[in-house]
Amino acid sequence: MNLRIANDNGNSEHDLIIDGKLVQQPNVFAKIMRVPNLDDVNKEYVLKNLHDHLLVSIEGGLYYIGQRALESGQPCRAIEVGVDNNKVTSDIVYINTLAHSAAAAIEEAAGKDYDLGALDETITAHVDMATALPVSYFNKKNCQTFSEKFTGKKHHVCVYIGDKEVMVELIYDFVKVIPEGVTASFALKENNELFEEYNKQHKDAPLNKADFAENKVLHIAVGEGTTEFPVTTDVHFKPDFISGTNNGNGHAIDAVIDDFKEQFGLMKLTRQEYSDILQDEGHKYHATAVEFIMPALENQAEEILHKAKQVIQQANNEIDVVCVYGGGSIMMREALEKKLKDFCDRAMIKLLYMPKKYAVTLEVSGLNVFLNSKVFAALKEASAANN
Repeated sequence: MNLRIANDNGNSEHDLIIDGKLVQQPNVFAKIMRVPNLDDVNKEYVLKNLHDHLLVSIEGGLYYIGQRALESGQPCRAIEVGVDNNKVTSDIVYINTLAHSAAAAIEEAAGKDYDLGALDETITAHVDMATALPVSYFNKKNCQTFSEKFTGKKHHVCVYIGDKEVMVELIYDFVKVIPEGVTASFALKENNELFEEYNKQHKDAPLNKADFAENKVLHIAVGEGTTEFPVTTDVHFKPDFISGTNNGNGHAIDAVIDDFKEQFGLMKLTRQEYSDILQDEGHKYHATAVEFIMPALENQAEEILHKAKQVIQQANNEIDVVCVYGGGSIMMREALEKKLKDFCDRAMIKLLYMPKKYAVTLEVSGLNVFLNSKVFAALKEASAANN
């Protein structure tokens, strides 16, 4: 069995495209001490919704993953926001990637009929994976360390489907790490649908994917804990413009979460759960959550705007397009877009603020384009020749 995985590890959300199928999960896990009683769990239902119900054993630890972790009532771990946001060494990035890879192998083995009987033997899957690191962490040593966490050995994952234990052996044949920002560039060169909203408002000077083979682009990738500001031309980033700041929705949430908990008498509430309330317009606390966070978001937006101006001025205004995306850009749009557009208009720079539909998945979509490109195939072939 062979799997092809585009793997985008966000501070808040884990986005993967596995053999063309998009998987989106909260990027959290909860470590537990023992397997709960699973005798009455509907195995067929779990199998059909496996990524939402992941309980796995990996390297001696027992974990609820993603959505299952949030619903477990157990303390959840998320990727730190701020200076400790190192995805190279993060247990969460490592464990959650293995768990979702194993789930995909099980889905492939079970087939469209969800055949539990096909899961009696150990499943072995060979994996090719494209993933990314923030530009501020991107260097040869970190890329090698990160990729070798997966390629350096065989991985054994036990997945619990009700009371049935399914063993998966994962062999990562090739893992290529590229800089965040470059990931988005692959998507921008591939899909004209990304520009539909922009082009409706700029019929006199529309954008299309061919432009991004030549345009110099400042990316503003707003995440939960960091915002990255790489400058790219085509799918190549400029080494002199590798910068990131500790800004994002996570910092805004951290600033208000204690007051929010006190407002409703909540004993516990994680950053991820607050983020989920913000996204769920039907939640009874949604309006209040938005009210609490907006002043803090405005502060984050001001800091991002200040950094963007610095980068553009460093480039002597030689930027063709500023492209804003990432999960954090959605909530921040009201606070950031107009001020950024005023600055871009004065500098005669186009502002492409990604609509909500594409903001979160732009990077994983780009990773998937890269994964299925001739470039990836050539890099894999060259790596095999050197080993």
